[in-house]
Amino acid sequence: MNGAETAGGEGGAAGAETAYEASVARALRQIAEHVPEDLVRLFAEQSGIRPDSLHPIARVPAGTVSAVDGSNAMILDGGSMAIAAVRAARATFVANTRSGRAATPLLAVTIGPGHRNQDFDAIFAECFGDLPHKGLDNADPERAAASFRDTLEYWVAQETVESAPPGSLILLDGALRVTHHHHEPVLASIVKTAAERGVLLAAVTKRTRATWGGGHPLLPALAGLVGEFGIAGPWWIRIDPHLIDHTEYHQGRHGEIFVASLHPRAGRPLKIELPKGTDDRAAAATMEAIAACSGDSRIPGYPYPLLDAHRAAAITDEILDRMQQDLKAGLTKQGIRHRQFDLLFGDLHDEFERY
Repeated sequence: MNGAETAGGEGGAAGAETAYEASVARALRQIAEHVPEDLVRLFAEQSGIRPDSLHPIARVPAGTVSAVDGSNAMILDGGSMAIAAVRAARATFVANTRSGRAATPLLAVTIGPGHRNQDFDAIFAECFGDLPHKGLDNADPERAAASFRDTLEYWVAQETVESAPPGSLILLDGALRVTHHHHEPVLASIVKTAAERGVLLAAVTKRTRATWGGGHPLLPALAGLVGEFGIAGPWWIRIDPHLIDHTEYHQGRHGEIFVASLHPRAGRPLKIELPKGTDDRAAAATMEAIAACSGDSRIPGYPYPLLDAHRAAAITDEILDRMQQDLKAGLTKQGIRHRQFDLLFGDLHDEFERY
């Protein structure tokens, strides 16, 4: 049976092509609405940002910086049960020289069967000394795996903020906003402890969904406007919360949104979140500390300690293959044969790839 017959007889191929072209045209229209030709002009009018709204970042010596990142990946997914790999890591630099690097143990966590995840309760209690006030639902394995990763990241961040010297900087990957309610008191404690100990805290996002004006992207609009001003980096700006139109930016949030370009050759500005209530003086000090560790020639404008933490936490395909083989070997010792394993965790997509 060929594609033309499947699509509807002799006219199927032409019809399918027409449908494809129509879908591409629709996608192009949506992109044009998302990023209109007059994006910068519209942003200038609605934001009210002027050249003096941008704060230059002074050049200062690099101090002590600890960066925290995590990783998760699916090892096996059988529908009713899945096994994921998770871990988190911390990289510490002093004067832009790595002084320490550590990672949590690589863990295999079970997601399902049933509703409440038992592994999550145990790991959360081990990290924070108590059970989560709300259990983790197994319904969405990918979301559950991400929650395990967040738990380890917050645990490492908490340990770091409690031991970091005053005046040092702690960088988190992502946002100062919880995705799952059981992490709310944990993040609140991290922010509070940092303030009490005089430790600078910031979350840096590699990619953001922040939009304004009903769906226009924030970073391209701001970058375009700054370009029209003729201002080179490094600079930072606090973003008026009323400008952002994604409701997610008001839920579970412990930070305020800033945008910064951290190097004269930075390819793009970054969304950076600082704790709520951060005044301009503290914001300037934090941006200076971040810029001081963002001068690596390979990725100018991105804090290198975060890249190093990402490398330490990354779960590669090679690691996943090893973990899958370890699980298969363990199941064989328990008397579960290969056929049974395939029935539980097999994927027809693997068969499709043979053709």
